[in-house]
Amino acid sequence: MMDALVPTRIELARPLPPLTYLAPAGLLPGVRVKVKVRNAAATGVVLGPDPEPPQVALRPVEAVLDPFPLLPPRLMELLDFAGRYYGCGLAHLLPLCLPPAVEADWATAAPEGPRLSELRDAGLWSRLAELGEAWHRGELAFPSLFHRRGLRGAGVTEVRRTALPNPPRVTAAQARVLLALEDEGGAMLEDLLLDTAKVGHGVLAGLERHGLVERVRRLDLLSQKREDDAPDKRVELNGEQLAAVAGVTPGSFGAYLLYGITGSGKTEVYLELAERTLAAGRRVLWLVPEIGLTPRLLSRLEARFPGRVAVGHAGLNASEKQADVIRLLLNDAPLFVGVRNAVLAPLRDIGLIVVDEEQEGSYKSEEHPRFHARDLAVKRAQLSGCPVVLGSATPSLESWHAAQQGRYRLLRLMQRPAGVRLPEVKVVDLRECYKVERKKVIFSPLLLKAMRETLALGEQSMLLLNRRGFENFWMCRACGETFDCPHCSVSLTYHKGAYRLRCHLCGFESVPPEVCIHCGAEHLRGVGEGTEQIEDQLRALFPAARILRLDRDTTLRRGSLEAGLLAAELGEVDILVGTQMLAKGHNFPMLTLVGILNADLGLKIADFRAAERTFQLLTQVAGRAGRAEIPGRVLLQTYSPDHPAIVHAVAQNFEGFAAEELPYREALGYPPYAAMSLYRSEGDTPGAALEPLRKLRLRLDTLPGLRILGPLEAPIARVKDRYRMQLILKAAGRQLLGEAMRHAPLVPGGAVTLDRDPLNFGI
Repeated sequence: MMDALVPTRIELARPLPPLTYLAPAGLLPGVRVKVKVRNAAATGVVLGPDPEPPQVALRPVEAVLDPFPLLPPRLMELLDFAGRYYGCGLAHLLPLCLPPAVEADWATAAPEGPRLSELRDAGLWSRLAELGEAWHRGELAFPSLFHRRGLRGAGVTEVRRTALPNPPRVTAAQARVLLALEDEGGAMLEDLLLDTAKVGHGVLAGLERHGLVERVRRLDLLSQKREDDAPDKRVELNGEQLAAVAGVTPGSFGAYLLYGITGSGKTEVYLELAERTLAAGRRVLWLVPEIGLTPRLLSRLEARFPGRVAVGHAGLNASEKQADVIRLLLNDAPLFVGVRNAVLAPLRDIGLIVVDEEQEGSYKSEEHPRFHARDLAVKRAQLSGCPVVLGSATPSLESWHAAQQGRYRLLRLMQRPAGVRLPEVKVVDLRECYKVERKKVIFSPLLLKAMRETLALGEQSMLLLNRRGFENFWMCRACGETFDCPHCSVSLTYHKGAYRLRCHLCGFESVPPEVCIHCGAEHLRGVGEGTEQIEDQLRALFPAARILRLDRDTTLRRGSLEAGLLAAELGEVDILVGTQMLAKGHNFPMLTLVGILNADLGLKIADFRAAERTFQLLTQVAGRAGRAEIPGRVLLQTYSPDHPAIVHAVAQNFEGFAAEELPYREALGYPPYAAMSLYRSEGDTPGAALEPLRKLRLRLDTLPGLRILGPLEAPIARVKDRYRMQLILKAAGRQLLGEAMRHAPLVPGGAVTLDRDPLNFGI
């Protein structure tokens, strides 16, 4: 039977508007298809019939990849919302939920019915759609839906009996294979079959040549390597934790802000809520901001919920990503933990969403599609009819304001476990150190004394400096010029170990010159310090100490960050040096001293969130000290000891900081009292970057209620030889910014890109 082909809108994950192809009638939105674009193969997503097809000869699709939409209906609703809100297409969001290599096996048979391929060849797409709906409801099982025809890659091999009749003559060994398959319903794992039938691989190969059996690859049984089995260390919840658990209403939508000081046991509350949700037969989506937080958390989750946990983050290889996504699609893993993209994981019937460290900027994507996982988590919970718990010791001011307004319910944890105290925090005024030493000081005398004492006691120290490299930039003392990246508007950072000047934006690097490239003088010097220089100086000061540096340069190799954190946790490191990645929720039992070398570094950035980010970072890193039975102390070195972010971080007083910072935001019309959109444009010249935004502003000027800033140069005016301009929109509410998107729609692949609710104005 020939399919009835109708004009169908197909969207590609390319900078193109949706295209129209001829496709079988009845294909549902979300089904992936193979098409040709300028004679090159591409994967597209069906959007639906084209009501006004172009009057040209249309190409048919090359193949239909999915028998029905593989994503749960509620997730498809979320993708539709995200596409409209963030101005991106379904084809750009779908690969974040469904790796391209995850494909359905058309040879799969419907229960007591024909194979999916037979329904496809008969053009019965409505029947396939019905099967898909029943599968998503859990009324129908397709255990072999994601088997692979190719036998390469990770997984296990399964042998299946084909539909060919038994030949009149087979060898005794072949007969044992066929009988074993028949006894097991027609399919067995290859190793088990060989053992049961007592035959070798040659017998299987002979049967396969005659078409009597077929071998396929099963990825759904692939289990990721976890840490060694650890006992489930259950902790008896205190009164505050029990009240927080009781405060979350199961089975209905509600947004909860779990505000708890560092070390107050937020994870125990999450675990109790997750156990309650799984016991009710529903599923849990657990988001964390950083890959480095997953190994320890996974160990605890596996101990509490053995065999029921799947994981997703960028550190996994392709086979591992496929395997756990397939486990979700087959309803085989009721708890999924992952980083930003996990908010779009194909998990059905979600009963709880946890967003740990909800204030973290890594939840916001800085690449297209520029979505915010925390905000989408709240929307997904609403669509799923379940609670979402946002947890933090230093909540974002947006979430805190929502809790103050009653849109989120506030839950508090203000106690640490018995015997564990908040660390003692002391401020070291670097201005006074300069007066005494008559030079810039990296390690104050008080910090050096504290480090010697800590080493003598066999305890750990941590030093934080949020700049990597050895020196921030090089300059010539004769002419005053700096060594800048030839492709970007930033200076090059000196890395001593590699003996390179490097651009941290585009990756350009060069060997440091012997003389100034501007004037030829030999008076070159580095300015500023990074984590590499701190490590270098510490090795000279404490030659017997075990020192470990953790930053982006030392953790490029897969597993290196996890290995370093584990070594520190086991007490195999005396001094930890690193950037802000050390501040995120790690637990080091032997860590009793934290030194923050330049606490006001982040305050120098021209960003209205600079104070908030500085406060969050200082509070989080201070919370690393003294988390076990040993009391901790924090030395905070700063040139701005009277800044509110510093003062309140020293006191570990989030509510005091919020009370002082929010009135400034309100007076200046910044979030959470206003909504913002950021339009960016790039060009080969400043004029080429400016013109599209100038035209956009002319269109937006007709909308009342908008405050428009720009177009103007981006804070970093040139990156990778492209000049950059931006236009900022501010409005009282998000609805008006959505209206602006509809009033002045952007062309896919055009010069202008949109960032809703931007967090980063510099890149």
